[in-house]
Amino acid sequence: MTEVDYLKEAERLRTLLAEQAAKHDREATFPEEGKAAMSHSPLNTALLDGISWLTFGRLVSILSRGDASFGTAWLMHQGTAVALRALVDPAQAAFMEAELRRGAWFGNALGEPTSGNQFLTPLLHARRVEEGWRLTGAKRFVSGGEGAKYLFTSAICDGQPGFFLIDKDDSVRAEEIWDPMGMRATRSQLLHLQDTLLPDSRRLRLDPTQTNAIAVGLPWISLGIAEAAMGFAIGYAKERRLPPENKPLAELQWVQFSVADMSIRLEAARSLAMRSAIAADERAPDALFLQMQAKAVANEAAISISTAALEIAGGSGYLRSRPIERYVRDAMSGPLMAWSSAVTRDILGKALLGLGPPQA
Repeated sequence: MTEVDYLKEAERLRTLLAEQAAKHDREATFPEEGKAAMSHSPLNTALLDGISWLTFGRLVSILSRGDASFGTAWLMHQGTAVALRALVDPAQAAFMEAELRRGAWFGNALGEPTSGNQFLTPLLHARRVEEGWRLTGAKRFVSGGEGAKYLFTSAICDGQPGFFLIDKDDSVRAEEIWDPMGMRATRSQLLHLQDTLLPDSRRLRLDPTQTNAIAVGLPWISLGIAEAAMGFAIGYAKERRLPPENKPLAELQWVQFSVADMSIRLEAARSLAMRSAIAADERAPDALFLQMQAKAVANEAAISISTAALEIAGGSGYLRSRPIERYVRDAMSGPLMAWSSAVTRDILGKALLGLGPPQA
């Protein structure tokens, strides 16, 4: 498939996702119809099939424009899918790739209740057994994890972080706690692992120099939200007519200025996200820097644009019958996702001042 083909396919899925996004947000249910469609879509294996990071980012933004919760869950699934090639056992790597191509869903279960942004630095200790390791503890914010067949997880093994692809079997239990302000359809539940097997054959040898799909994709979630919010604002300003002259809201100068500011912020954020993705494609040494900067700018753009769009919609935008209130809530999640805005600034600032390198 060409890049154009992939983008057209993403637009098709975006339409499907948008139709049920409000319902899933209201009920905090996972977009199973989107997951089913994705399992049969070439998008699901596009990274394995060699698309560029720039195209991947654009796919994430399109899907997130339809439903940011699904875009987020899919990005986590894709981050795990790419990691499967780091399995130490070639037979297991081939098996897992075949599973992905058959439509199996992968959940990212790296975060822990007390780990904060350090999702690549596990705190839980696994115990050694003959076939590998056994882990008891909790992993949090596992987007779409309830319906995952496999989990990408981690633990301290003999004093060192170990990463594994494991079966989501009966030893893994989801705790029903997910009732957030936004991103409600991600179903990012807390998972309890009880003596769960981490097989030696499913251990991953991660290369820190390899591009992280999640780091590349995170800015594009916020871009998708910003694009959806701006599209809503423009459409509403054109359709809303004001008494007594019956003129469209779009003729008010403050609305024109607001929409202009949205376009400036969006284009600036998109340009930086594109630059960071191109740097990843080129394996440039500043790619990680750019990814962190792109995330921070895109997060801020999504919040700014969605709140400005809500202001244009006024009281009717505050109602759940309009999608803008969901865009506002979803946008607020961006600065909280690892790396959070505060952690990003801390890492970048220290690196720029010569006090430490960027950290994963």
